[in-house]
Amino acid sequence: MNPQSDVARLLRDASSIQLIGHISPDGDAIGSSLGLAWALRTMGKVARVACADPVPRNLLFLPGATAVRQRAIAGPSLVVAVDCSDERRMGSAYDAQMLAGRPLLVIDHHESNRGFGDVNLIDPQAAATAQIVLRLVEHLGVPLNATIATCLLTGLITDTQGFRTPNTSSGVLADAVTLCDAGASLTEIMDQSFGRSPLCKLRLWGSVFERCKLEDGVLWTEVSRQDIDRAGASSETLSGLVNYLATIDEAQIAVLLEELPNNRVDVSLRARPGYNVAVVASALGGGGHELAAGCQVSGTLAEVRAMVLEALAEQMLARA
Repeated sequence: MNPQSDVARLLRDASSIQLIGHISPDGDAIGSSLGLAWALRTMGKVARVACADPVPRNLLFLPGATAVRQRAIAGPSLVVAVDCSDERRMGSAYDAQMLAGRPLLVIDHHESNRGFGDVNLIDPQAAATAQIVLRLVEHLGVPLNATIATCLLTGLITDTQGFRTPNTSSGVLADAVTLCDAGASLTEIMDQSFGRSPLCKLRLWGSVFERCKLEDGVLWTEVSRQDIDRAGASSETLSGLVNYLATIDEAQIAVLLEELPNNRVDVSLRARPGYNVAVVASALGGGGHELAAGCQVSGTLAEVRAMVLEALAEQMLARA
């Protein structure tokens, strides 16, 4: 991994920067990307943000969110992958042929990230990539303002589920105070991130809950494209569902399987302390953290379900 000073030098030398968040973006991917983009703009840089999937509705309040494109633009002097555990997580937003020869900087906090960039700033101890970006912004000497702080605090809040995850340390809370002091509104971000839901979300979640099954400590459920269409919803409506499943007392591991187009399935995994779902996700081509990981796997819902449950059964058996 590269020291922060090398990363800062790379950013200072670049005139135009293309930032790319991960597919199925969350608050950390979008918030960290936008926060860094605004910081770079104050340095006189041209900074653009791209993400293969649309920005979720509950994140459109973030400054610059409506300008996020779904594909990178040709010609940047530097590409930055933000909150992406591997190159595949950039999805179609990253065109390797178009961006050939452009250096790739990776800024991330996932434990499974082995450093796929030309330069890598990876800290698995960080609760969110937003924390890493905050340190980088401070190192660059960019003064925090309300715009940058709002983006970064959103990343920190959403990735810690409102300061409820085990990695919510005193340092995380201190960073939150720093960002609030810079002008970010904790109340607004909490409300936008967790306090609002469309009616279609209620309908979709209700149908998903009906088919939940618990087997040997593993709670799982699945969502078909037909379920989503019937509820008049979209994939982003599932945001937060797997975290809710993980709160069920009898569940040690929670699994959400979502059918995607082109014969693929999105797998979201959550676990209680003592288990490591990142091992399972990595084996299936994904990654993440011990307690929160995911992957996208080719196959039908039934095929992927069998594959995931078998891998998780082995994980449970190994721990026993």
